[in-house]
Amino acid sequence: MEVRATTVQTKSAQCECAVFGNGKKPLVILPGIFNKSLMPLAGAVADRYQKFLDGYKIYLLDRPLEPPQNCGAAFLAKAAAESLDALGVKGACVVGISAGGIAAQALAKSRPDLAAKLFLGSTCAKMTEAAAALIGNWADLAQEGKAADLNQAFAAAVYSQDFYQKYKDAIFASLDGATCADLKRFATLARAVLDFDATSLLPKIKCPILAVGAGLDKIFGADAAPQIARLAGNSSRSFVYQNYGHAVYDEAPDYVDRIYEFFEG
Repeated sequence: MEVRATTVQTKSAQCECAVFGNGKKPLVILPGIFNKSLMPLAGAVADRYQKFLDGYKIYLLDRPLEPPQNCGAAFLAKAAAESLDALGVKGACVVGISAGGIAAQALAKSRPDLAAKLFLGSTCAKMTEAAAALIGNWADLAQEGKAADLNQAFAAAVYSQDFYQKYKDAIFASLDGATCADLKRFATLARAVLDFDATSLLPKIKCPILAVGAGLDKIFGADAAPQIARLAGNSSRSFVYQNYGHAVYDEAPDYVDRIYEFFEG
């Protein structure tokens, strides 16, 4: 499968995007924060979304390369919207994961023409004090250049204990090698979601929503996905995997099947 990486320059930001798939239906993936560019991992994402490749053209849209200090979810949504405009994407099935789910909620409200369906994974309707403290600590570690401490704290919070113990060598290998610029970007993007509150925004989103969470999520908790569905109302639904952590999107073998069934339903 050919994966084409491109850099999209808009008025607000510069974003990297990987494009793959042979279909006509647009699917946009807004990922969570990571300590490096996701472009080297785009091939692995394409493999994970194998069953989409014939029917969809997939846009893995990474976060802004140089986000301004003190930006928030509205900026992340605007950067994503401008990038999708530049790419010619309309009426997409949107997958928002973790912090990407925060941007996706703001995107679906501000630009309903861009989002036909919204899958929200391991994200929240409103940042809790506990989640803000945890993510704020990541930002502080990144700002101070403490890469090893950040990697340890990040991995311990994101993955379930069983998954962490089984794959910790691969997890830390994927996190290794972040530059000082990468860490400063991570800190800015982490702080961008600390004040997020979509409790009044969710009822105004018109497209169908499926929110999926995890019972062992150490960041947002088991009730985050049901809360999104309750607030959004209409035809919104939620599902909670009981025995996985925040990174259920990596841990659960049927996770992509669930996304596919939602978008095809």
